[in-house]
Amino acid sequence: MDDRPLDSAADGKWRDAQAGLRYAAQRWRDPRAAARDPLLIERILARHGVRPGLRPVLDAPCGTGRLGPMFERRGLRCVGLDLSAPMLGEAQRGSGAVLVQGSVTRLPFADDSFDVVVCCRLLHHLHERSELETAIGELVRVAHRLVIASFWDAASLHALRRRMGLRRGEGPRGRRAIQKGELAALFSAAGAEVVGFHHSFRFVSQQAFAVAHKRARVPGDARRADLRTRLLDLGLPRADGTLGQSPV
Repeated sequence: MDDRPLDSAADGKWRDAQAGLRYAAQRWRDPRAAARDPLLIERILARHGVRPGLRPVLDAPCGTGRLGPMFERRGLRCVGLDLSAPMLGEAQRGSGAVLVQGSVTRLPFADDSFDVVVCCRLLHHLHERSELETAIGELVRVAHRLVIASFWDAASLHALRRRMGLRRGEGPRGRRAIQKGELAALFSAAGAEVVGFHHSFRFVSQQAFAVAHKRARVPGDARRADLRTRLLDLGLPRADGTLGQSPV
């Protein structure tokens, strides 16, 4: 898939040299707003018993590394991925995470590389179902156990007011709200089951988090995954002509 729809969120606005500093200093200048996502994700991690293990956590997109201190506080090794080099530059300032430049539509990692995959503040920028399918499919593919993804809740007060014309829309490429049932269906098709939704303020906060457990593979899938892993380790070409990559 052409990942320009995903890249468009970073074009211009997030690619200039000061983008990372501007995002860190202006977007999250309110301490309460800045702490909201990390605190909610930390509660989700604690609720699902996420502890330090052999596999790291993936934060994609990681932006300026806002979640990094929370992962470090919990003793979790983290890999951060973002499309924007300036954002990664800002993230590098105070983070011990491994940082990788790349797109969520083509995650440069092998299947099951991460115990938990966190995707914060991306899905509401994807308007086409094919975009959501691709992004969610990649998040589930590289997760071993759990995916935590934020989205704009179509049942929130903000989304309702927008539908009623009481709140100004953001244009054709603005943030898109999604029904929980639709999101659960997308995760199910990708191989994971949504086991819960979390909100800072239910029905008031537009942003919510979905938590999905990756389904165990059936024996046939496991054999195919083993063959794919061996091909990746050997660096043999895939069907699309690209070379395999070793797990993180």
